[in-house]
Amino acid sequence: MTTLARRFFIICLIFVIFALLMAAAVARGGHHSHGWHNGAIDACVFRSELTCSVSR
Repeated sequence: MTTLARRFFIICLIFVIFALLMAAAVARGGHHSHGWHNGAIDACVFRSELTCSVSR
């Protein structure tokens, strides 16, 4: 019975760590980098004739 409880405890710890990492990833997903949120990054990087600026 103690082996079963120990395995259950380890599995719960793994799920808690996974849930915390996913929560951090979701919370961080709301912050936009410069140009990524409007799809302009590919035009700014791959077309040298464009002059792109950061809009805040």
